[in-house]
Amino acid sequence: MTGAMRNAFFAAVAVGILAGLIVVSVRALPGDSSSGGTEANPTEESEPTPDPGSPIDTASLFAEAFEAVDIDAIYELVDDDTRHDRSRADIEAVYINFLDEATATSVDVDVTGATERGMDADVTLTTAYFGRIEYAISVPFTRDEDGEHVVRWVPSAVHPELDDGIRALSEVERPSRGAIYDRNGDPLAHTVERQLIGLNRAVIDSRPEVTSALEQFGFSREDIDAAFESNIPRNQRVTVGPIEDYRIEEASQLVREQPGLLLFTHSDRIHPLGPATAHVVGYTRELTAEELELREGSGYRVGDRIGAAGLERTMEPRLAGQAGGEFNLIGQDGEVVTEIESREFVDSEDIHTTLDAAVLESAQEALQDTAGAAVVIDPRTVEILAINSFPSFDPNAFERNDWDAITEMLDVEGNPQANRATGGLYAAGSVFKLVTGAAGLESGLYTPGSTLECGAEWDTFDPPLRNWEGAQGNLTIAEGLMRSCNPVFYEIAYQLHHEAEQNYLSEVARDFGFGAETGATGLDEEAGLVPDAEWKRDLRGEGWFPGDDVLLGIGQGDLLITPIQLANAYTAFVNNRLETPVLIQGEEPEDRGELGISPGNYAHLMQGLELVTGPRGTGAQAFSGYPNFAGKSGTAEDASEVDRALFAALYPVNDPVAVAAVVLDEGESGALEAGPIARDILLAAAN
Repeated sequence: MTGAMRNAFFAAVAVGILAGLIVVSVRALPGDSSSGGTEANPTEESEPTPDPGSPIDTASLFAEAFEAVDIDAIYELVDDDTRHDRSRADIEAVYINFLDEATATSVDVDVTGATERGMDADVTLTTAYFGRIEYAISVPFTRDEDGEHVVRWVPSAVHPELDDGIRALSEVERPSRGAIYDRNGDPLAHTVERQLIGLNRAVIDSRPEVTSALEQFGFSREDIDAAFESNIPRNQRVTVGPIEDYRIEEASQLVREQPGLLLFTHSDRIHPLGPATAHVVGYTRELTAEELELREGSGYRVGDRIGAAGLERTMEPRLAGQAGGEFNLIGQDGEVVTEIESREFVDSEDIHTTLDAAVLESAQEALQDTAGAAVVIDPRTVEILAINSFPSFDPNAFERNDWDAITEMLDVEGNPQANRATGGLYAAGSVFKLVTGAAGLESGLYTPGSTLECGAEWDTFDPPLRNWEGAQGNLTIAEGLMRSCNPVFYEIAYQLHHEAEQNYLSEVARDFGFGAETGATGLDEEAGLVPDAEWKRDLRGEGWFPGDDVLLGIGQGDLLITPIQLANAYTAFVNNRLETPVLIQGEEPEDRGELGISPGNYAHLMQGLELVTGPRGTGAQAFSGYPNFAGKSGTAEDASEVDRALFAALYPVNDPVAVAAVVLDEGESGALEAGPIARDILLAAAN
């Protein structure tokens, strides 16, 4: 065991065990009473106390002392010959060496038999690194001058294979948490080691003297007083502050001169991009006492951290690895006599993502002061370049346990911790019209040459459904996308309801990836909802009417999507194939099926998206002076009657290198509000 590790666990033994904090649990069994002692005979009311000096009494006392590692009590029980051969310190050294090297956190001794010749017991060690270690011991007895049974102590009273010249030794290895990198090798989360000075107030005799020494070293009186007045128990370490590397030698001298000062190493998890990666990368947190108990024996210690959100949580096993090592008995020549226990060491891994730090920062800046989300995908590789949600937060506040900052964050309106990009459910609005147009063309009911009336109203229903703008005449489907004409897509959806198979439009929506998680490794996602006849019947006990398809045709009704689904759907359109997007480098996208849009229909729909950003399109203002963009705007009202602003875009048209989806929690115009954000993010991704 390394020096630092040995010191840490010696402290655990000394404080936790020697202080007598371990609950004693001894079950004495009846033994041979030929010595004149009285066996324990349980009655219905109580169990009699064994006679002092009887085998059962001596066995019980020894078991209690072993459990508490009470060396004084053990030494009181040994015979004169043992005292002649071994000092108290000799016996203590065997116990402390064995328990320290075992990384024991508690000891349980269960007496299984006691006679005048000795005792038998089962010993169970709960350890930090090697799980539960169970073995049996036999401890010989003799009689003292008063005829009472006492212990003839030998090292095998600690472990059956211990003997003079044999000692315990463990080699424990703890992995350092892996880093998370972007596609270019820039760190998004990494661990740095810092040297700090702390206090153990339980052993400090003179607070003024220590305070003066710390002030002379350079610490502020405020930090020193805060450490002294911390509500952490007095025998636990309290941090005063960090030490710069060039002052380590000086700090070591200070610690040697002032009892109660400690120099220690602390690992800090750093998130360099802060709020720009808060949701996708996440943060870590300290394990609770209950979680530590559940992980008992796995190498976790008080103060250890685990991933709490984002990739830090979903990739926890790879980032954390697993502590491991060997616990052996060795002879004087250093050779292993017995391997008591071992645990496989699994090194941590660095996670290399497809994210792009520059795009993440650009997206976060573009979203400032606007609640919503943005997702960017490279359609050539289906790799995710950015996942952003706003409002955001500083994940470093969680890493440094800055509860003032965390409390302040929790009071911020809009739930900053919510990842809108993967978990926000939104009405799709007109960005869904691409799906409706594709369904109409591929159904065979329409062709690129077909025109539909774009009136101020669509009067197939009574009362008529209104268009968002005045009449635009007869339009092709591409032109319907350009003007986002509701009546064009009402009509397509209405005809599909009557002429195509039931749920046809819903199934095409699922082909684009709506209604299901994208399946990207490392993400927590909502599946969203694509309603259909079966869903409505099962949920509401109602039939599927033409109006259900008509509302679906313009992305309204019960349809719910996530921003990452929207980005992936438009990526699927670019490739004419739905694939699982990739977030972790080295993974291959999973093929989830072709969209099967014919070349002619595909060109017509792409033309419609390009027209959206042209001079006659709804996105004309946002994309004026920015050629080679294509996309679709959307403004949708959800069940809470709040308007959402959406824009899905790709760039450049002829050979897209990036697809962006922007969804704003509130907005009056997807084209005017979400459009410029999508534009700026795509320009950053293309550079």
